[in-house]
Amino acid sequence: MEQNEIVSSNKPKKLKRHFIIWVLLLSFVMMLLGQILGEVICLPLNRLAGDRGDIQFALMYLSFIGIHIIVLLFCLLWEKPAFRSFWHVKQGGGKGNTFKMLVLGLLIGIVMNGACILIAWLHGDLDLSMGVFHPGYLLFALACVFVQSAAEELLTRGYMMKTLGERYGVWVAAIANSLFFGALHLMNTGITVLSFLNIVAIGFALSLVMIYFDSLWMCAALHTGWNFTQSLLFGLPNSGIVSQSSWFHLEGARGSLCYDPVFGVEGTIVAVLVICVFGLLVFLRGRKQKA
Repeated sequence: MEQNEIVSSNKPKKLKRHFIIWVLLLSFVMMLLGQILGEVICLPLNRLAGDRGDIQFALMYLSFIGIHIIVLLFCLLWEKPAFRSFWHVKQGGGKGNTFKMLVLGLLIGIVMNGACILIAWLHGDLDLSMGVFHPGYLLFALACVFVQSAAEELLTRGYMMKTLGERYGVWVAAIANSLFFGALHLMNTGITVLSFLNIVAIGFALSLVMIYFDSLWMCAALHTGWNFTQSLLFGLPNSGIVSQSSWFHLEGARGSLCYDPVFGVEGTIVAVLVICVFGLLVFLRGRKQKA
């Protein structure tokens, strides 16, 4: 059976700096410092955007570039194994950080979130109208959303998964980073117990991708596809954050098991089921490949 690469040796390394409380605290600090740095970096761009609300909305996602800088710099100095794993390309076997896994992740994220939206629309919960298609802006927005999504994946499924996995094993690392990921959204508008569990569930599903496919790039792309679809394509709330610019426009919505008017599709039982099905498929496929 093939050794999982999140844990680099047969026995977890008992490094003091990988103690779970320290990793959680440090991750929170890096998130805060990264957000501050990102705001400073994007300040001139926001001024150039002026009253262009659509550009400023995309720049909100781009401001997560600061988290990339902080996490990468920290790992380069003190967590070199984690730093190398961010770029590691493993050829063959449908694993690793490859262009194929990147594209596959993006498509899966779009399909998963699109399925949730389609169910809500068929249920009569959404009134959508098609706006003007601006391919240039959508590509720019996609790149900005990738920066945001990849930043969160770099911190959680990257740094946290690697360091906690070396000390406690991959399953403790998966649970811990998923709960941390959910906690990052506790201050979002419209958060509920169900939406919190939903975010934890997608965090755990992405952790399964890391465990069985060893592809942080796939995690980042899937996260991007999910966020981009609901926010920039269909104009729905992204974890409670109201979309300011999108291809489709939300004219009206009603709450149901399929849609939360404040938090979006992420606050529904439908999304939980979609995420659980995806997680189960990843688990079964991964176990089959390792058998």
